Amino acid sequence: MATRIERIIKYMNDAFKRDAGLWSHSVMDVLENIHSIWEIVNHLIFGKEYLINILEGKEIPSEDDFKTPDDTSEEAWKNTVKKLEEVHNKLIEILKGKTDEDLDKSLGEYGTLEDNLYGIISHDCYHAGQIVLILQLMGLNL
Repeated sequence: MATRIERIIKYMNDAFKRDAGLWSHSVMDVLENIHSIWEIVNHLIFGKEYLINILEGKEIPSEDDFKTPDDTSEEAWKNTVKKLEEVHNKLIEILKGKTDEDLDKSLGEYGTLEDNLYGIISHDCYHAGQIVLILQLMGLNL
């Protein structure tokens, strides 16, 4: 039987990784060849980095998390998507070192680690759905 932390990691990856959508399309599924949702991607990066900073005891960034890119080249887009994958993978690696007991630890005003991880899962699913809606409104299908 999987531990609680292993189940959470599975759900996080299901909501995020290509071809593994938790309910429908994953975050990475909806990002392939899409550029109009760049600000949402920056927001997803910010959310994961925010939790990583809490877990690592680092200062919490206060910048605008829905950043509009200055460089809108294909290479810059690919780098942004790559950064999102890297941040996700970093969070997963941190979690692999945690136990079920760690899930109950308070992160202060942010709730428990478990609360925050389910928040990240929901956040990824919500924004994946948002991106799908934007694509549909643009007449694009996945």
